[in-house]
Amino acid sequence: MTAKIPAFQDIGKSARELLYGSKDGVFQFNKTVTITSRTADGVEFAVVTTQKEDRLENSLKANYKTKTYGLVGSFNSAGKITASASLYDLAPGLTAVVSGTIPEQSSGTLSLDYSIPHLTLKSVVGLTNTPKIDVSASSGRASGLNNTVVGGEVAYDTEKSAITKWSVGVGYNAPDYQAGISLVDMGETLKLSYAHNIDARSTAGAEVQRKLTKDMTSFTLGYARRLDGGAITKYRLDNTGVASALYETNLETKTKVALSAAFNALNLQQPPKVGVALNMTN
Repeated sequence: MTAKIPAFQDIGKSARELLYGSKDGVFQFNKTVTITSRTADGVEFAVVTTQKEDRLENSLKANYKTKTYGLVGSFNSAGKITASASLYDLAPGLTAVVSGTIPEQSSGTLSLDYSIPHLTLKSVVGLTNTPKIDVSASSGRASGLNNTVVGGEVAYDTEKSAITKWSVGVGYNAPDYQAGISLVDMGETLKLSYAHNIDARSTAGAEVQRKLTKDMTSFTLGYARRLDGGAITKYRLDNTGVASALYETNLETKTKVALSAAFNALNLQQPPKVGVALNMTN
């Protein structure tokens, strides 16, 4: 069976997850408590409370998914209601998602994801009279654990009758490393990413961005290791001298806590940042 070609947005994904976080090991510098529960009929609820400086933000999210469709709704303390409905396998390899936010009348979008051997397409169309259209495509060779992908992305604003974004890139995924190179920001930025699986528990990686029109280069280095007890540790350093560290572990079977800290090694007078995230599942 031919493996699925990664989407264009997945080029450099391994490095981004290492440096910034994914489902596990997310760097965040606020205080957040998440309580998740699931009903008998499969509806998942999540209540999230976040302290940002001197204010609290609260949100409630509900998620229900079957083999043929999915429903997601959320409500936050700012009064915004966001909802989306997904339909899977409308045709072989085709998924459609309709989403929008109340009271933002122009926020509605229709997303179409289509995947066949050697080709993955994604598109997002605004549900307005003058929609913005975002389309990406990727193709390549998938053989066992080795995966090569080339692709691009373009955004078009029908109101302005203009292309507002385009990017191209190529990525390669091997069992022990993942690499990517992309030209983004309409050709103004060159982005390089690399992640190397040192062993079954350790990963190191980097991301470099070169602003071609401004002659500026920035970089971020990272290292992650999973400890014997299952905890995750991460370390990150960028070109501005900001060093970050993260420790994430399960206190109990259904309770996860993450501690993040960051300080500027080039300016020790700048106060450090500390974040705590507690995730409890009923």
